[in-house]
Amino acid sequence: MTARRAFLQWLGAAPLATQIPSARAAEGKGQVRVQDAAVSLQFDEQMRCRIVSLAGRQPVALTGYDTSEHLVVGGKPLGRFTMQKAEPARVATPFGAGQALRLAGRSLEGIEKRVTVTLLDEHPGVALLDVSYVNTGGKPLAIDAWVNAAHRLAATPRHAGGYWTYSGASHADRRDWVQPVKRGFEQRNFLGMNASDYGGGTPVVDVWRRDVGLAVGHLALQPLLVALPVKAAGDRVDISLRGDVPQTLAPGATFATPPTFLAVHRGDFYVPLDRYRRLMAAQGLAAPEPPQSAYEAQWCAWGYERDFSLDYVRATLPKVQELGFKWAVLDDGWQVKTGDWTPDLAKFPRGAADMKALVADIHARGMKARLWIAPLAVAPGSDELHDHTDLLLLDKDGAAQDVTWWNCFYICPAYGKTQERLAETIRMIIGDWGFDGLKVDGQHLNGVAPCFNPKHQHKRPEESVEAVSAFYKVMHDVAHAANPEAVVEVCPCGTSYAFHNMPFMDQAPASDPLSSWQVRHKGKTLKALMGPWSAYAGDHVELSTGGQDFASSVGIGAVVATKFTWPVDPKPKDSFLLTPEREAHWRQWVDLYNRQRLAEGRYRGDLYDLGFDKPETHVVEQDGALHYAFYADRWDGVVALRGLGAGTWTLRDALAGTVLGKVTADKPTLPVRFTHSLLIEARPDAPDALPVAFAGTIADVGTDGFPRASQWADAPATFFRHDWQGKPLAGPQSTRVLLLRGANHLYLRFICKFEALNTFDSARSATDIWPLWERDVVEVFLQAPERAGLKSYREVQVSPNGLLQEIAVEVSGKRRIAAESRARAHIDAQHKVWTADLAVPMRSAGGAGDGWRLNLFRVEGQGGAGKQQVLSAWSPTGKGSGSGTPDFHVPAAFGRLLTAA
Repeated sequence: MTARRAFLQWLGAAPLATQIPSARAAEGKGQVRVQDAAVSLQFDEQMRCRIVSLAGRQPVALTGYDTSEHLVVGGKPLGRFTMQKAEPARVATPFGAGQALRLAGRSLEGIEKRVTVTLLDEHPGVALLDVSYVNTGGKPLAIDAWVNAAHRLAATPRHAGGYWTYSGASHADRRDWVQPVKRGFEQRNFLGMNASDYGGGTPVVDVWRRDVGLAVGHLALQPLLVALPVKAAGDRVDISLRGDVPQTLAPGATFATPPTFLAVHRGDFYVPLDRYRRLMAAQGLAAPEPPQSAYEAQWCAWGYERDFSLDYVRATLPKVQELGFKWAVLDDGWQVKTGDWTPDLAKFPRGAADMKALVADIHARGMKARLWIAPLAVAPGSDELHDHTDLLLLDKDGAAQDVTWWNCFYICPAYGKTQERLAETIRMIIGDWGFDGLKVDGQHLNGVAPCFNPKHQHKRPEESVEAVSAFYKVMHDVAHAANPEAVVEVCPCGTSYAFHNMPFMDQAPASDPLSSWQVRHKGKTLKALMGPWSAYAGDHVELSTGGQDFASSVGIGAVVATKFTWPVDPKPKDSFLLTPEREAHWRQWVDLYNRQRLAEGRYRGDLYDLGFDKPETHVVEQDGALHYAFYADRWDGVVALRGLGAGTWTLRDALAGTVLGKVTADKPTLPVRFTHSLLIEARPDAPDALPVAFAGTIADVGTDGFPRASQWADAPATFFRHDWQGKPLAGPQSTRVLLLRGANHLYLRFICKFEALNTFDSARSATDIWPLWERDVVEVFLQAPERAGLKSYREVQVSPNGLLQEIAVEVSGKRRIAAESRARAHIDAQHKVWTADLAVPMRSAGGAGDGWRLNLFRVEGQGGAGKQQVLSAWSPTGKGSGSGTPDFHVPAAFGRLLTAA
């Protein structure tokens, strides 16, 4: 039996101490368990559950036998169920194959509890819980609440540093999402409204210590009004998922709780959040591939606040352009009132014409324009409220729900008319005025209260809660219909982002951070939830600790942003004027960001623990290098660089460019001294300056002959958005390539943003070479070590509709290869992304594993006489060439393929 596959084993009545050395027999006698390589869930005769971590060198009992799944009746737990059945089974789920254990038991009150625990082959340590209750008695049962995955985590070993926690709930005080669990700590973590306009969030909570952690959450496809409480109980910690919704279970009726998961893990909260993202993606909920412009540096006019003038904004634009910012954002104050989305004539005397003129000015400087908007809110005294009072979200007493910051009222996201009027506004801003994106702002946008407005004819008041993501979808779809490359930035002002809205967001900022620590840990959170190369932005640097901490954005792979004023700041205090000293600082960091563009890279959140590793460390894999960012008030000591591959790596101070030393994977430490931060670029030593691509290693693949979803999710990635001569592309196209290496194959996944597609309907020949490249294709040229320096390599081409052509290239000529490589392709027309998976044989005459060379290409548009195609190359083949004739076949330009750690 393999380590990745779950298995069941009856334990009989033997004390578990004889099975798991760290267990205590006094805590209960085991009846049955289900386990995989990372976790063992053990149930006693009362269906109480104990969690044992198997991820370390020795099994560790993380909990005792807890009444993990139960009801609350009359204010007391109903949790004593005598186990009557336990059946193992192999199952297929939306998340892949797994091993299930189906349990059933009955209480003295005549309630039958049914629990199915599923461990997934692709996700060791993750357990899915499907729990339901059947009233087999003759009387109705009044239920106060249901509780799943309720566990008390054991005290940490002495001097181990205690516990830390991540919470996905929102709070009006905008507290840290990541905190140490100190004595007396308690958070309910309710995902409904915790204040008039603060609510919603991500339905996951995590508690971890230095050696192991436990996360709990739900996998429903819509927001639910549940809580995920965390409470310190002395040196131990309580965690659970809870629904406090009173209901009556009639005789013979069944009540099912939401799909629940728990995850046992090593490392910090990033690991289970990343796993949650993958599980939700398997159900169709995932953040989109960001438009290329979402990674560009941003300037926002909010430094002038609501009293800005067009003269101030226009006067600042030359400096914005000079410093390398590519976005100009017009913030709050342009509109007549919140809800009346028409230009304030005091600032825009010609109304829409002035708005269009401003956009034209921004575009003339080679920049893009973004406009602030706060939908779902309407101001008292506005025409919108006067003319459309039916839009209001009302509570059960018929009162409007306050949006405090703007002194506004909520409108209901589930009401069709609300969505229709939003669509009209977005079409005006993007389609008519010509803005390239939206800054969607306000803490009220993260979640809403149940709506009781009778005019909306809701079947349930909770429809408003569940419809927030549908409201976001309208906004995102309409913006992208007007401009496929529009960027929808969502800033829910200090709240903990609601995951169910993320499929309709192109960019998430730090959302009004209170400190640099918030910039960094929010970044780690959002890279886990939206993907390791999501376009997270650090928000205005003026909000960081000290007001100029660019390092906390650049180092973690965040887009840099600012709200400086120049050449004057009219405010008598709280000035954001860009003085000469500040300008030098801004220029240095914006130049570094634009040179490295780490936001496009792969964030490696699994390598360091924010709670326990000192100094605080973040890593981004980008452009053939590993970029480390260390943070501490003061540090004088050794730092460890994790994640290095084979060979020697040269370390440079990313800001100063000075060489700091050399390290290897077996000796990865470096003595350093710094104040606040140190950013280090680590590059593998090579005999030349050719680009490097890392490939992960895998032992096996799925039954379809390609890597499984979890393997692709862990794959190193490389990225290019320049042509065959190394010049930046003018259009929206970009190409990301994931690479994995098996025993005899190289596996590649091309992720391609496109503007339009051009394909042949079918192959013209199965045996002869034909011009598949005269339409859209991706290509890989792969050269064995012994052929280095020669014109001898394999060329594989794949089109968006899956047409494959494989060619052997030699000095003597080319010939078609049949049925060796394999490919499949998929087109996501909605998001304008097409994907190609390739499996390419890797055979070396001497069996060498190192020394492989490759290049990656992309062709777009129709070729032939008089046609102009867009030709992209990962390693440019025409750099410095005066010839205008494209040529991909330049082996001397092939990059190096290295194995990742």
